Amino acid sequence: MLEWRNGASRLAMGVVVAALFAPMAAEAQTFTVPAGTTDSVPKTLNGTQTGTVEAGGTLRSTTSTATVDWNGASTGVVITNSGIIENTSTGRTVDIVNTSGTAVLSPRTLTFLNNVGAIVRTTRNDAFRFNLAMTSGTIVIDNAGLIQAGGTGYAALGQALDFRGMTGAASMTIINRATGVIEAMTDDAVRPGANAVINNFGIIRSFGANTSGGANGTSDGIDTGGNLGVVVNNQAGGLISGARHGITADNDVTVNNAAGGTILGRNGSGVGSDGAGTVTNYGRITGTYAGVGNIFNSDGIAQINGDGDGVDIDNVGTIINYGIIEGTGAGGFDSGGRANASEGISIGGGTITNYGTISGANTAIVVNKDTNVDRSGVAATTIINYASGTIIGQTGYAIRLENKSTATPAINNDTIVNYGTIIGNGAIPDPNAIVLMNTGVADPNSVGTLNGVTYTGTGSARFIRGDGSAIQMGEGNDVLTNYGTIIGNNGRAVNMEGGNDTVNIMKGSRIVGLVDGGVGTDTLNYNKAGLTDAKRAALQAGQTVNIGGTLYTSFEVITGTSSSFASFASAGSLGVASLFDNLPATATSSSVVNLLDSVASSADVGAALAQLTPAAYQGLGRMTMNDAFQATSLVGQHLTQNRLGGLGTDMSGVGNALAMFDGGMFDKNFGADRALAAVTAFPGSASSALADAGWGGNAADAMAYAPVTKALPGLRPVAIAAEQGLFITSGASFAREGARTDAPGFKSNTVNVLAGYDRRITDSIVAGVFGGYALTRGDIDNVGSHAKISTGTIGGYGTYQAPGWFATAMGLYGFSDYDTTRMALGTTNTATFSGDHYSIRGTVGTDLRVSGWVVTPEIGLQYTRVMTDGFAERGGAAALVVGSDSSESLRSSVGARFAYDYALNGGVLTPELRLAWLHEFSDGVRGINASFADTTLPGSFITATGSALRDRGVIGAGLSGKLAPLTVLSVNYDAIVGSNDAVAHQVMGRIRHSF
Repeated sequence: MLEWRNGASRLAMGVVVAALFAPMAAEAQTFTVPAGTTDSVPKTLNGTQTGTVEAGGTLRSTTSTATVDWNGASTGVVITNSGIIENTSTGRTVDIVNTSGTAVLSPRTLTFLNNVGAIVRTTRNDAFRFNLAMTSGTIVIDNAGLIQAGGTGYAALGQALDFRGMTGAASMTIINRATGVIEAMTDDAVRPGANAVINNFGIIRSFGANTSGGANGTSDGIDTGGNLGVVVNNQAGGLISGARHGITADNDVTVNNAAGGTILGRNGSGVGSDGAGTVTNYGRITGTYAGVGNIFNSDGIAQINGDGDGVDIDNVGTIINYGIIEGTGAGGFDSGGRANASEGISIGGGTITNYGTISGANTAIVVNKDTNVDRSGVAATTIINYASGTIIGQTGYAIRLENKSTATPAINNDTIVNYGTIIGNGAIPDPNAIVLMNTGVADPNSVGTLNGVTYTGTGSARFIRGDGSAIQMGEGNDVLTNYGTIIGNNGRAVNMEGGNDTVNIMKGSRIVGLVDGGVGTDTLNYNKAGLTDAKRAALQAGQTVNIGGTLYTSFEVITGTSSSFASFASAGSLGVASLFDNLPATATSSSVVNLLDSVASSADVGAALAQLTPAAYQGLGRMTMNDAFQATSLVGQHLTQNRLGGLGTDMSGVGNALAMFDGGMFDKNFGADRALAAVTAFPGSASSALADAGWGGNAADAMAYAPVTKALPGLRPVAIAAEQGLFITSGASFAREGARTDAPGFKSNTVNVLAGYDRRITDSIVAGVFGGYALTRGDIDNVGSHAKISTGTIGGYGTYQAPGWFATAMGLYGFSDYDTTRMALGTTNTATFSGDHYSIRGTVGTDLRVSGWVVTPEIGLQYTRVMTDGFAERGGAAALVVGSDSSESLRSSVGARFAYDYALNGGVLTPELRLAWLHEFSDGVRGINASFADTTLPGSFITATGSALRDRGVIGAGLSGKLAPLTVLSVNYDAIVGSNDAVAHQVMGRIRHSF
């Protein structure tokens, strides 16, 4: 008999048997199909036998007989395919059935390895069929190649893997590797048995246009049928794609879709179950609509029906989503004759936990069972949408809970907790419209009570389609807790509908649209700023009120920790707080809600309110005032040096002149007195210097009577005065002022340059003009707002020198360009505008000479007015339109200068010390008028500024020296110190040339 088991003899035997019409079962035995050979003899295995098809080898059946059969108990059958196993007729490649009808068939253990590049295929039937209820044993299908059930047409001609008959307790594992493809051309790709585990890293897919019913079945990716305990793990990179559903079940199913995994129903659900289900998704689950012209039933008749839901579980479901669950389209009618709609999730009740995105082309989440007469689901529902989660109905509501059961009212009590974003879109359905079946009759499944109205099965659109709110809670004692964002783009955000409901508004809550408590005794637990006593009373009186940009109505009980915005405001922010507390019903746009919530949910509501005011701009006026004060100080220091040093005076030749007089070349009455008159007539010059040195009242006396050996200690060298002078002075200022309750702090850095020309009008009067430029950059609050100020200045000055005192006067006009960036609650708002200012300063003082020192006490008064144009910021919802502003300063100064002249090598070096006290009489509280650039937030408000610091002290030092007979170089430093961390450091350098 051995010769009949191999090669041509076995083929010949097959021919004889066929001729006799008496097929003989193949004897079970181990087999190998070598590379380069084709074996057409069907094989049978049992026990621990193995079958091997080498790469390049082909095992083929050309009849209805399965290519490989497994016909008895086994403990370790292994089939390894590296080549091709195929059936080119109507048979299967592997067919496992209970041929004996006895329990001896258990246990069975089979491992099928389909290696990379290997092919298992049929043309008109299942590739694999396991059709017995194994009570024990293990089945492992490990595929890295191609397993294909072929065929053409509309009738379902077989699955790639059909294990539906395995209803026993045996273990089954299907592994589809990254290179693996399991596909059916006209039918389901995989029908797993009970308790099967499918691990997919590759592609499981079905083709065919038979996606809309018919007697011969439809084409899904995985169809578990009525088998229980099936677990599908779609791993990263895995694709499960069904011509109709991606994965479908008649009963319970568990699906785990990893990040990078895709489950796709091309004319149906991504995952669907007519029973219960558990879905955990980190990847993408999509239900789509194939579209008219691409849909047929299994009899080849064109259809329009397709229900593209992401996940559709008719009974209780548990869904945890970190990825994307989406329905992208639907058309036609379902099997009950009702119009299909595309939902992200359709469920009968249970739990939905979302960290990702749930989206429907029509609606995002619906909880119902539309085959029930009242459309109620089967269980209460809890939905938690975490901060990263988004739930969006693209053309309809985001969430609708239709439970309204009177038989089991407990299922009506639903809960939603939102930390993320929930968005509803689309028009508000006509509540008086009638919803028709595909037969043209009104939908009878519209019986029950909803939001206080009883419906009797007349197809009411209000009952079936809802009221358009983004969230519709249905009947029952429902609870909605919101920390996140809810947007109803048609103006309706939440309808709690019937029952004694509770809405908890927490910090972070942003709701755009109406929140309706519905029928019943409803509680609003409001825990954000914005609920005033007046609004609380109005709400309980049945009115609709605007709280923080959201409209609320139909709440009978008001609780929570809310306070008005005004209760958190300072004097400077009371205006904007009052605006928020008294918003009209029209101020409900998304930008308004977001803005108000940014304030109401802030850890420091008062500080947040302050950021929405133009208070930061008051610092601009003070910066400009400081620039003006610095400019007048620079001119004042120039006048001091001009006065005490003589306008371009010089003593380089005085020593020679004294020597000549001392040598007797001239006598006391020599006419040189006339020449020296210019010196002696100049107050504070040579005459005073000589007197200080003990040489009498005039230079002539000193020169006439001085002995040869007489020295002139302490003499300040002078020369005949020049008539004109030029100066250039440049400085830098670094200032800061700490924040106060009524004014933000600011910091500024300023560099400036001034150039001037002066001329002696008389022996006692000098007058001049100057011009300059200053650039200031600074922070105008402590939250990142900043400004740049470019200022041009022109002005004039004069000084009068009397024998015992002096007076100075100066005035300037400045014109500034402001570029600002104001930060408000994390948004950036920019503006460009102009302004101008003018300043007048006068001083009176005297120069006292004490032991070689010159002490100059001086008092002064300066008036400055700064004016800025109105402007509109560019930015987000916090952008402001700010009115024109003006501020005034009247600042006194009382101080003294201490200087000492050192004669060095024919020149003069003069160090000095300055002390002063400044007092501000003006620059008090004023109002800045502003409104929001976003016109959906109407009204204007006035922001009260803080008053300026009243007192400051000045300490300064300087050093002057001659570079040439008529050229003087000076450097100075001043520190201006006040309370509240107010400090300014000023550094200046100046060069003066006389001629």
